[in-house]
Amino acid sequence: MKGLWIPLFFFLGFTCTILSQTLVEPNQNFLWETFSFQFPEAVVIKTESTNQKKLTVYPAKRDGFFMVIRILPWSEPITDKSLWVESVFQKPISPKQMERVVFGKTFQVYQADQIRNQNALRNQVWVRMDAKPYLWIWLQWKSDRKDLTDFFESNRFLSL
Repeated sequence: MKGLWIPLFFFLGFTCTILSQTLVEPNQNFLWETFSFQFPEAVVIKTESTNQKKLTVYPAKRDGFFMVIRILPWSEPITDKSLWVESVFQKPISPKQMERVVFGKTFQVYQADQIRNQNALRNQVWVRMDAKPYLWIWLQWKSDRKDLTDFFESNRFLSL
């Protein structure tokens, strides 16, 4: 049994490794790969190495939102709305799909509200489909944080 733990440790270490954590101040450009993001308040960004490139963004001082940003590993993204809604939203309220163009880049945006742990939440999934690398962004924030609603729905987090 002891001999099993060493290979398992190395396997897990190479398949899902936290590469770094970074503190980013509000409205500061954060560059990752070929993309640039801004955040409405101080955040901690965790860079992970898995079978796909991934960032996880958490507020540094108070609760209210989080983001997961991934570079999609496949050659063509899935465009069937029902698959995106089912894979991200649990019991969605008023799901919507829209297309947004930000700085000349086209995104499909899937949005739904939901109730989770007695919190009213707004969820958006942004999928950039017009050029490689394909980008997937999942945003979730508390609906009562109107400052966050304005920030995310006006696309200010994208400073591409």
